Amino acid sequence: MEQYIWKKLGISSSFSIEERLFMSTSFLSACFLILLTLPLYIQQAGRAAFYLLVLGLSLISCYLLVRLWRRLGLAKVLLTLVVLFFSHLIFPLTGFFKGPVVYGIVMFFVLSLVVSKTSLEQRINFIVVLIFGLDLIFYLAPMPDSQTTWVYFLTYFAFTCIFYLGTVYLKMMYDQSTALVGKQKRELEQISQKMEKQMVETKELSAQKDRLFSIIGHDLRSPLSGIEGFLNVMDHGGVPDEERKIMQNELLRLTRNSRALLDNLLRWAKRDTKAYQASRIDYPKLIKMVGEHLRPLSDAKGISLQILIDEGEGAVTGDADMLEMIIRNLISNAIKFTPKGGWIKVRAYEMESELRLEVEDNGIGMTEEQRKKLFSPHREVGLGTNKEKGVGLGLMLCAEFLNYMNGTIEVRSVKDKGTCFTVRIPRVWGESYNV
Repeated sequence: MEQYIWKKLGISSSFSIEERLFMSTSFLSACFLILLTLPLYIQQAGRAAFYLLVLGLSLISCYLLVRLWRRLGLAKVLLTLVVLFFSHLIFPLTGFFKGPVVYGIVMFFVLSLVVSKTSLEQRINFIVVLIFGLDLIFYLAPMPDSQTTWVYFLTYFAFTCIFYLGTVYLKMMYDQSTALVGKQKRELEQISQKMEKQMVETKELSAQKDRLFSIIGHDLRSPLSGIEGFLNVMDHGGVPDEERKIMQNELLRLTRNSRALLDNLLRWAKRDTKAYQASRIDYPKLIKMVGEHLRPLSDAKGISLQILIDEGEGAVTGDADMLEMIIRNLISNAIKFTPKGGWIKVRAYEMESELRLEVEDNGIGMTEEQRKKLFSPHREVGLGTNKEKGVGLGLMLCAEFLNYMNGTIEVRSVKDKGTCFTVRIPRVWGESYNV
């Protein structure tokens, strides 16, 4: 029953501690003042009862401002004006100033409410106005008995000190508890964020482990099984020379694919070890070398592989293995998705302080949705134009290596028209890896 009453009055956890303190005190003070009107009226003090009733209703108004509209600041201002109005005008002019002990209790009790959560400047202003008003009252309506006056003064002073010091202490305890709760809340949020980050990292590591086992169990075993099958057939003999040549070419293709897959797997597993070495790289020579190594694959599909590089010496500073891996994966990807009779153009040139590498083809292209997911480790890897299989590590490694080198990669593609990869790498990035 008690909890139900407090809930209806608004003294619940949905309000702040300051709002609950203000509402409970103003409501109880209003009830107390309104109840006092009855004995005053019985004692033929109707005017005093009326003023107390008005004061009580004013406190009810302050309570409703917070309870219904959450206007705590406005309620404080209204309470201050009401207290000053009654204490400095109505009570003295009507003779209700007598009985200062009771008046002092009510006055400074309300004062403690006003100054409990206000700024220092507001407190000083309120106290100055209060003291000035009391001095004005004593000047306009001096009491004939000086001894009684001193008793009143000491009473006011005592209650002022008691309530002010009590209020300051309560406020200090409130601020300390609030700061402690806030600190604990921030620490819990930091711990929660760290746990969420660790959960995400654990999930990613688990996905990478599953992906690695899938690659080893299927994509790497399949070409090895094919090689074994071809060797068994050739070992039994009786294979015509023409078929033997076809088998040898197929064995060469499977071997190269397996080697490329192993290279990507090793690089993928090694990508976080920071085992990179910077050196001077003759990039025209490197690109031509990679192109010649991959030319048998393009020739087998009837694709024209064109290495379009300006004659002359060109160099960058960086990790040769990383750059070779990027070039090989981009050209291999173009060969995979370019049909028979197509073309691939590889360009490299220097612009300002960076090296630009372009690998363009007139292959099958891709949609905008596919382009956005191109470098994601969770994307679906499609088959090539000759049903070539892949595991999707090549382009993902390109993106990671370029990030280490402070480089970028851009993709332009049109479905059924072709694709162009543009790589930008600082010419000197040997000492600025993002590792």
